[in-house]
Amino acid sequence: MKLILPSATLITALIISSIFALPSCKKDKDPNDKGPDCNISNADLSYNKNMKSLIDRVCLSCHSGAGPGPRDYRTFAGIKPVLDNGEVLERVVIKKDMPQSGITMSQAQRDSVNCWIKAGYPQ
Repeated sequence: MKLILPSATLITALIISSIFALPSCKKDKDPNDKGPDCNISNADLSYNKNMKSLIDRVCLSCHSGAGPGPRDYRTFAGIKPVLDNGEVLERVVIKKDMPQSGITMSQAQRDSVNCWIKAGYPQ
């Protein structure tokens, strides 16, 4: 029985093509993947059902477009960019340095924000 080996050109082409193909398959890093897992069972969280009222109470004193904060969180469209870049998760859930206006958030409220983010922040 004669063993046939592929040519060096074919092997080189396969190696080069796999080097370029692998990075294109890599999923972009989601900034919301870090932080604690959601620990609320049967969470039915959405912006319109419960997150908007929490955001209105704890964020709008600074983030209403008129306050000292540069962002406007009065609408889902206003807060979505900082949800997308992971800043809400980082500041509210992980560092817990927001809100800064003397308003406090309970751990249960922070857990709700975390679970809402982990669920893809449904509107």
